Amino acid sequence: MGLLAVALILRLWALGDRPPHHDEAIHCDFAYNLLTQGTYRYDPVYHGPLIYYIMAPLFALLGATTLVGRLYPTLAGVALVALPLFLRRRLGAGTAWWSGALLAISPIMLYYSRFAREDVPVALYTALALTLFLLVRRKGWKPIPWIGVAAAGHAVMKETVYVTLPLLAVAAYVVALRGGVWTSVRRGFSWIDRYRVAVGTAILWFFVVTITLFTVFFAHPEDWAFPVKAITYWYQQHSVERVGGPWFYHLTRLALYEFLPIVTALVWVIRRRRHLKRIEVFCLAWGLAGLAMYGYLGEKTPWLEVHQVLPFIPLAGAQLSRTFSPQGRWWSRGLATAGLVATAWSALAANFLYPAVTTSNPHAELIVFVQTTPEEGDLARHGLALAATHIGEGSVAAVDGEGAWPLSWQWKKIPVWWSIPEPGMRPPIVVCDPEQEAKFRERLGDGYTMRRVPLRAWWVEDVEGVNPSDIVTWFLTRRAWSPIGATDVLVFETSKK
Repeated sequence: MGLLAVALILRLWALGDRPPHHDEAIHCDFAYNLLTQGTYRYDPVYHGPLIYYIMAPLFALLGATTLVGRLYPTLAGVALVALPLFLRRRLGAGTAWWSGALLAISPIMLYYSRFAREDVPVALYTALALTLFLLVRRKGWKPIPWIGVAAAGHAVMKETVYVTLPLLAVAAYVVALRGGVWTSVRRGFSWIDRYRVAVGTAILWFFVVTITLFTVFFAHPEDWAFPVKAITYWYQQHSVERVGGPWFYHLTRLALYEFLPIVTALVWVIRRRRHLKRIEVFCLAWGLAGLAMYGYLGEKTPWLEVHQVLPFIPLAGAQLSRTFSPQGRWWSRGLATAGLVATAWSALAANFLYPAVTTSNPHAELIVFVQTTPEEGDLARHGLALAATHIGEGSVAAVDGEGAWPLSWQWKKIPVWWSIPEPGMRPPIVVCDPEQEAKFRERLGDGYTMRRVPLRAWWVEDVEGVNPSDIVTWFLTRRAWSPIGATDVLVFETSKK
């Protein structure tokens, strides 16, 4: 219980402080529209639909805020920490506890547990399906139908299901090689035959859940073929590399943030190479195949590292369990303790010290991706304060251009004109892109002051000329070794008399 309490506190503390990311604002807005207007249809661009079905009732119960929008991934992150504890008999109590501890303090797992995205819930459903499979040996057929529900949970959360399934198949094939492929195939078919009713039920539940949710409870029956819609869109994005990067994009981040689980997992594998259990071979093959697959895929974003670090966690848990047991050596405990301290420092820095990027602050994190700036958060709060004292029926603000997100979400309940103001309109605050300055000045006329505000910012990761000293300095101080880039907006406000 102590481990779960720590995981919960880490995920809830100051959860609403960071301004909403562009994607978070869209997810929250979709859920809010589902709640207030009943409008939704599956679009693979924005993933789902399960995240919206869960966010909407949370908004109804607790209020439509960014903090509430982040609760589902937060609670999924806590559940993910708890999951290894259900495998204490299979993995060993020490391995299960250390696996949970690594999930609790993992910088990447923690950051995206505090982020209104699908990746941590997806990791939960993936791990849950595998946990249920491992429980069959002890529980018999009863967990099997729920494997179908867990797999459906992944499918209705995010299209990574079409990446994860091949990776799991590769891992299963590698395990099969140890005992002979055909022998393993015969055992597999024998297992399916033994539990054929439960397996059939799992398949039925998978399709019932996925088709029901993707068609929005059959309001859009044409979306029953959701895999075609999903794979077609995301293959196109992979082909054009919409958010591209070098093949080593993920490896650098994993090396700098998740060195502890990956290195300790590899140490365990090397030490036990002649005595690895089948589940350990499975996790190793899954992890290595995942690194290769995500290095190949054209979409490169840091939240995809959630899926890459997950398979290494049980292996790392096994090694740390031995390291801190009476059989562990003093020097290995020293190295592991240093790794734990360094991991905790990265988790603290990324989640609580520098969770957002801005041009006015030299500190930056590699796992923070094109984040809304604190200055934008101040702007949003300023607009809400103006609305609270606004008299009359006119718009409090006018917004055009890049500022529409995340302001569409932040200002959803105040009167905003979402375009260039009409002639004669005098909203107290106006937001536009820098290239629109002349047009807006002409339309607004006199009586406004203007300032430039960074809307979204990112670390421009220039690795050319970077040396180990730069990396060590960044790790210790979190000061970026290359510039911070930003997308700015112009803010016009009525002059104070």
